[in-house]
Amino acid sequence: MGVKEIFHKIKRNFLWQIFSFLPKDRNKAVCQGYYGRGWCDSPGAVGEELLHRGYEVYWIVKGEEEVKSLPAGVKPLFGERAASIYHQCTAGVWVDNSRKWAYTRKRGKQLYVQTWHGFPLKRIEGDAAGALPEDYLRAAKHDSQMSDLFLSNSRFLTEIYRRGFWYQGEVLEEGFPRNDILRGEHPQIVEKVRKGLGLSGDKRLLLYAPTFRKDQGLDAYDVDFSRCAKALSETFGGEWMVLLKLHPNIAEKAEELKYDPLVVRNASLWPDIQELYLAADALLTDYSSVMFDFMATGKPCFLYVNDLEAYRGDRNFYFDMGKLPYPLAENNEELLKAISEFSQEEQSVREEKFQQEFGLRETGRAAKATVDWIEKKSGRSERRA
Repeated sequence: MGVKEIFHKIKRNFLWQIFSFLPKDRNKAVCQGYYGRGWCDSPGAVGEELLHRGYEVYWIVKGEEEVKSLPAGVKPLFGERAASIYHQCTAGVWVDNSRKWAYTRKRGKQLYVQTWHGFPLKRIEGDAAGALPEDYLRAAKHDSQMSDLFLSNSRFLTEIYRRGFWYQGEVLEEGFPRNDILRGEHPQIVEKVRKGLGLSGDKRLLLYAPTFRKDQGLDAYDVDFSRCAKALSETFGGEWMVLLKLHPNIAEKAEELKYDPLVVRNASLWPDIQELYLAADALLTDYSSVMFDFMATGKPCFLYVNDLEAYRGDRNFYFDMGKLPYPLAENNEELLKAISEFSQEEQSVREEKFQQEFGLRETGRAAKATVDWIEKKSGRSERRA
């Protein structure tokens, strides 16, 4: 670590300590998604509701590229600059979907809503402590101690919060705010996606959205996209294309994959995957929690898990993969067979069984319920009335 970096950390930590004693503005909210990504995920959905109710909303970004994604009225804050620390320390509300680092300080009447980022298949947080770095575990415990509310989409996830997140505070079990949009029809968003990705209106779309591997390699993504598109056409009709959406951790590697550009369109840098859910006619994934979000659409879903045993050996799963309501294909031949044998009725029955067993709950009003909670806790709703 160089002298410049040491000085920066000392200055950053000092500013957090000093600014945290300043008065709080209950009408100011600071939101963030995935450590500085653009407007996205549940913090974005909550931020939109906060804007609607007259809050001054700030969003933490990594750089100028992320600023472009911010809606009108949202003010950017850049990383660890002094202005960013000042506004975080003086805001009445924080909203985040990832852990805040251990140097963060919350004091006074600040409310911190931790939205989290998905229904888990593989073990996470305290349930996977042996596989996580010590500095992350320290930050995670600190984050849970600061949190005033966790958002959940299921009885199952709420139980994990209690057991594995070092958290005993309030939980709002209304679903993930990012998924509120999936409860209705949004043709303008579908058109936005098609126009933004240069897709013709008659193409049907398979969204391929796998998670990343620990080594961040690409070997697991060996789907035969051309044969897959053909099988989809034979089963569902129409001409199909694949939208490739790699995990943000490896999104920049998408161009390294070999595929036919007439069959596959790279959507890895599209900022809001919920918009891609709306535009897609079906989903292909692996161990990613995107399958649980996509379940709200009722559209066909398939799982391609060609490295099942290796992935299981990383952190293991919370439950047997056989409980999932979607067919598991361990190679391309099995995937083509799953597509050709698809039954919407059978998938719907399996989804309903899964939702009942795990207590999945997506109300379509999670963002509103979250801000209702914030206003009740802060007393802002009474003052407005």
